[in-house]
Amino acid sequence: MAADIKVHKLFSTPILISDLDNADEINAALLAHFLPLAGIEDGRQRSNLGGWQSTDDFHTLDLPAAQEVLRHITEVINSATALHTPNGLAEVGFQWRVNAWVNVNPPGSSNALHGHPGAYWSAVYYVDDGGAGPDDGGDLFFQDPRGVLPAMHDPLLRFRIEGCLTAGYIESIKPRPGMLIVFPAWLLHAVDPFHGPRARVSVAFNFGAH
Repeated sequence: MAADIKVHKLFSTPILISDLDNADEINAALLAHFLPLAGIEDGRQRSNLGGWQSTDDFHTLDLPAAQEVLRHITEVINSATALHTPNGLAEVGFQWRVNAWVNVNPPGSSNALHGHPGAYWSAVYYVDDGGAGPDDGGDLFFQDPRGVLPAMHDPLLRFRIEGCLTAGYIESIKPRPGMLIVFPAWLLHAVDPFHGPRARVSVAFNFGAH
């Protein structure tokens, strides 16, 4: 009887993960440009608890490494986005509205739970993971957008269905250099405290429609 059961997973939330070609070369150029700035310029304070955050004009810089990262992320986002038209889904043909900034987070830094209002997609590209080991923290956490409701009846119960075990809880991803993670801008996320040997460097992006 169980073999006749069909499972439909409704309202899936996409998380896109991609690795950048030539990441070592690109990351070296980004570190050479931004690490000195983090030592002399005041940073912004948003969701970051500690660390330095640049102004949000990364995507406009006349820096080949920055433009290569932007190009790759735009390709990933365009491949996963469509326009709903009377004739069905169509390719996205407009220019995205973008803002992007660099994060330099020394050991002990973290990011509070937050979303990105006003955007459709958000993304983070990891330039340097800070030499993090398995127990050094710094994971990127995503909270179930349905909240804790699936877990409220009994926190010990789980859906015995592939991809549904963490319903009502969180999913986490361990960053590595060259990794790009793209997610819906409304999906609440956080970064736990990081305790590696050097600063972690990442670039965050928001993409919205004009």
